[in-house]
Amino acid sequence: MNDFAPEYSKRERITLILKLLLPVTLLLLVTQFWLLDWLKAYVKTANCRIYGNIDGIQLLLYGLFVGIPLSLALVLLLLEGRRSLRIFKLGQNPLPGEKVLRRTRYKYGNAARVQPLVLFLIMLLLAGMSIWGSYQVEKMHRLIPPCSDRQLGQLAGHTNNWGVQNQ
Repeated sequence: MNDFAPEYSKRERITLILKLLLPVTLLLLVTQFWLLDWLKAYVKTANCRIYGNIDGIQLLLYGLFVGIPLSLALVLLLLEGRRSLRIFKLGQNPLPGEKVLRRTRYKYGNAARVQPLVLFLIMLLLAGMSIWGSYQVEKMHRLIPPCSDRQLGQLAGHTNNWGVQNQ
């Protein structure tokens, strides 16, 4: 039995990089040229915007302290969860027939289970950070002053996401 996992060919590596590069580049461009500008303008009047029982500041804080860690844990789960479970059950890393980018020796038993265990612990830590963040949002929100007349004036003069001026 070969002690090393099969490697991607040069052509397969280039294809893999190009497949990953396109969505990452699009996400970067959308973030850089639209999302950051929109967010900067939104933050100035966020505490004047009400969405049911929460205001815009709460929405931003929940997104930052709860949404980001939780979404990162979910992305890790979606990308690596099934593979990590298979490694944990089989006790072999890389999995049988799985190609790798560089020369990698197979690990068996408990040595193979370390990587998925660390990944699951990171996901658990991120979920715990989300829970902790929800309590911190409540504390921080009490410290933020209510909407001022100046902010209301800014809000009235801005256009919404569809280019229509607010009344």
